[in-house]
Amino acid sequence: MKPQEYVRVSLLPAGFLTLPEHFFCADQHDKSIKNLVPSMSFLLEHIPSRTRVVFDLGLRRDLSAYPDNIQPHLRTRQPIQTIPDVCDSLNHGGLESTDIDAVILSHMHYDHVGTPSRFTMAKFIVGYGSRHILENGMNYHSAAHFEKDLLPSDRTIELPVQNILPQFTHPVEITTHFTNCLSSFSPGGQQEWKALHPFDNVIDLFDDGSFYIVDSPGHLLGHLNVLVRVSSDRWIYLAGDACHHSRILNGETGMAEWEEDGRHVCIHTDKNLALGTLHRIQNLKENGFQGGSVQVVLAHDAEWYQNNLKSIFPGAVDD
Repeated sequence: MKPQEYVRVSLLPAGFLTLPEHFFCADQHDKSIKNLVPSMSFLLEHIPSRTRVVFDLGLRRDLSAYPDNIQPHLRTRQPIQTIPDVCDSLNHGGLESTDIDAVILSHMHYDHVGTPSRFTMAKFIVGYGSRHILENGMNYHSAAHFEKDLLPSDRTIELPVQNILPQFTHPVEITTHFTNCLSSFSPGGQQEWKALHPFDNVIDLFDDGSFYIVDSPGHLLGHLNVLVRVSSDRWIYLAGDACHHSRILNGETGMAEWEEDGRHVCIHTDKNLALGTLHRIQNLKENGFQGGSVQVVLAHDAEWYQNNLKSIFPGAVDD
């Protein structure tokens, strides 16, 4: 029998920003309630291949380096803390950004993309449609500003179209420029999406059942999550922005909506798809996966962050 492989997961603090709770939680109507939350990144070390992957890059250390059109939005998210950023957190554990083999970006929002230019040796893995967003944007609310030159085209892998393509409420025509061939990063890995309950589309990155990229539609086109096995009976699911508060994940409240520029909007570009993704994650959390329990981590969960400081690199979640 083939031995079971594992992934070591370490927290990389990558900045904090302030989020008004009424934009996220349906039961919060007090617009004065704001929370300082982390924008978490993670170092994922695939033990058998000694491959180092970073999931998300958090906030940019130098806020002035964001484009002019995002600056008004940043002023609404103060206070913001950008030290340590993801590179500082890698350095704290004894690594440089050049030691990273790949960066998986959950999506293209400013508080998850950091400064990709500092990762000069890494491949970038992004969801299908990410190039379209970077080049054309998406006009749905004030945070939807993107940078055309964010990613290096010669080192960016845009994953192929999904086995079952989600039907967004506002479909866009997508053309792919980035390579969609994962073999340049992981020659032995699964190159196409496959169904794996409870998900419609996953990619087994190393072809050993330890590291799955999960298509997680709804929040933004190309939104990706990651599911990794950390021990024989434990998994960790990195949920990105599938939802923004643990009370939503736990079913205590729903996803908020609000009026902006005469339109009815949600933090997710397609709320129905986002709810479908959330239900799958809740299923995973409640029922486990392949005989093991699953710990779900939201990108901005302040309580999880405070309870898991020991997992900051060079520590790890399962230490």
